[in-house]
Amino acid sequence: MSEINKDTLKYGLSYIPLVAFFFHFTEKKISITFRKHLNYWMILFLVYVVWTIVLKVLFLYILMPLLIIAYIWLSLFLGYKAYNWDDIQVDILDDIEEKISDNIGKK
Repeated sequence: MSEINKDTLKYGLSYIPLVAFFFHFTEKKISITFRKHLNYWMILFLVYVVWTIVLKVLFLYILMPLLIIAYIWLSLFLGYKAYNWDDIQVDILDDIEEKISDNIGKK
């Protein structure tokens, strides 16, 4: 498998939760593009967890399947786009990523 295929495969797999944790803690050299995909996944996962907690607190269990389907669909879509080497630009996620990296950089 060529180096480009390995990279795109890693980019696509970075949207799967356990695989993303594995990549985050075991990869020695993480490129800027790969870091972007890992950050996108972390933001999506954190939003999913927060919305899950909100729905449970508000006793809106009927909306939980919709949230799960939306999270899975979005993860598969972004993973597919990353695997096919399409440039993924999600402005909302980029803004959140910038704010997080700025806050971490200031500490």
